[in-house]
Amino acid sequence: MPANVFSRVASAYAVCGELIGAVEILPARAPNLVRFRLSFTDGSCLHVSEDWQSGALGSYSYYWLDSADALIVGWDNSPHHSAISTFPHHKHVGAQERREPAVETTLEAVLNVICTRRGPRLMDDRVST
Repeated sequence: MPANVFSRVASAYAVCGELIGAVEILPARAPNLVRFRLSFTDGSCLHVSEDWQSGALGSYSYYWLDSADALIVGWDNSPHHSAISTFPHHKHVGAQERREPAVETTLEAVLNVICTRRGPRLMDDRVST
């Protein structure tokens, strides 16, 4: 079954919905593209872009930015860093130039990382506001 933006947002909520403050659906250039932004309760956000081909995830990028739009971690599978052991999967940590191997290759895996790293802080921020 082909993915659509609503099924992918539902997947995000299933993983860490308690930490999501808002969702913005972004325009897609083609019917097989899924694009949206998740805003978390600490002010950070995750930009999601997925290209689905015949029901399978093709290219993807998941970019997690802080409240000042600075990169925290960005995951993607653009095939331009062939020296990385998990090629084409890689992540940019803190800066586009700092590339590392990535085992997180799905939205759900990326959200698990975010929820693990930020979960208690996000929950504390949400409770205190």
